[in-house]
Amino acid sequence: MLYAYDHHGKLCSLYQLSRKRIEQVRREVTYYCPTCKEPLQIRSGLHHIPHFAHFPTSQCERKSQGESDDHESGKWLLFKWLKDQGYKVEMEYFIKEINQRPDLFFISRDKRRIAIELQCSTIPPDIIEKRTNCYYEAGIFPLWIVGGRHYRRKGKHQLLHTTFHRSLLYYFHHSYCMYYLNVNAQSLIIVDHILGFPHSYCFARSRTNSLNSITFPQLFVPSNSSMNSYLYFWEKYLFKLRTFYQKSVGTEERQWRQFLYLKGKHFSLIPSVCCLPVPSQSIYPVKVYMWQTKFVLNYFIDLPLGSLIKLGHREKCLTVNRYQTDPVQEYLQLLEQMGYVTKSPKGNWIKRKQITFPTHINQALEEDKLVMNVLKNMVPRHNNVSL
Repeated sequence: MLYAYDHHGKLCSLYQLSRKRIEQVRREVTYYCPTCKEPLQIRSGLHHIPHFAHFPTSQCERKSQGESDDHESGKWLLFKWLKDQGYKVEMEYFIKEINQRPDLFFISRDKRRIAIELQCSTIPPDIIEKRTNCYYEAGIFPLWIVGGRHYRRKGKHQLLHTTFHRSLLYYFHHSYCMYYLNVNAQSLIIVDHILGFPHSYCFARSRTNSLNSITFPQLFVPSNSSMNSYLYFWEKYLFKLRTFYQKSVGTEERQWRQFLYLKGKHFSLIPSVCCLPVPSQSIYPVKVYMWQTKFVLNYFIDLPLGSLIKLGHREKCLTVNRYQTDPVQEYLQLLEQMGYVTKSPKGNWIKRKQITFPTHINQALEEDKLVMNVLKNMVPRHNNVSL
């Protein structure tokens, strides 16, 4: 434990003190656990950072759970960062009505109650959702900040993007975003304009800020971005999807291939408009070409022109700050711009042009180029819907 309360109620740390000073406070000061308020002992030596520890007889929940060095150090860094900005911040403040103890708790300038959770380990999305719901029920805004080891880049604009990452997405200023803390560099990384790929990486823009150069409100300031590079990567992915046969696939993909087979179709010859990049693909767990192909075959292709499209039940996703996405509506908006559908004054979608399946690979590749050129010319309009 890298921090504790002294007998005056001040939160203290040992790691910046000299050995002589540590021996002095060991004799003169009693420190207390932020969680259980029990007295603590000081441990220091040649091979580890000076820290506080419970006595062997302690029953504190914190003692049994343990915390990583990154988590301990990160909480302390964020505590000092907020304290230096004038916030009255408390570490591991117990919120009685929901029986939760966030890493940090404070009141913002606009009088909002803020709970910060520094998440350094991977936990299931349902736990994140449960904690998040509890905070909202108590009228508290939860800010999840992810440990820096989960920030993994693949080139300039591609980042690791797993189920864990999707469960921690926010939506501000027409942009999906996440927050990371690099403890060693003492910096916050803001990742925004997150756009999903059909695999475990996403396309995004990253901004790294040292803690002494950014304030809490600046975490939510919008940034500008262009999707041109995103479409370049998307075009490369679509080409690989057409031309590279992946024999070993997961259960979901096998079922999708079987679905197409029973319809008399082959997965390498899906229409180009069945793999369109929608904004919420960054949070939607199903691969884009799977759900769009199923939508076209189940709800679109057999309808006569001029028919009303009946959407049926469709899955929606929520970001941490409660923005509700609707991938199907976003998909229909793109199809509308391409002339396949129109929207009636009552808000219903009407079929205007047929979607056809290519009959051979060269036809499919030519169609891909045409569709990608259309998307590139739609960039200004796409930016309005955060593509």
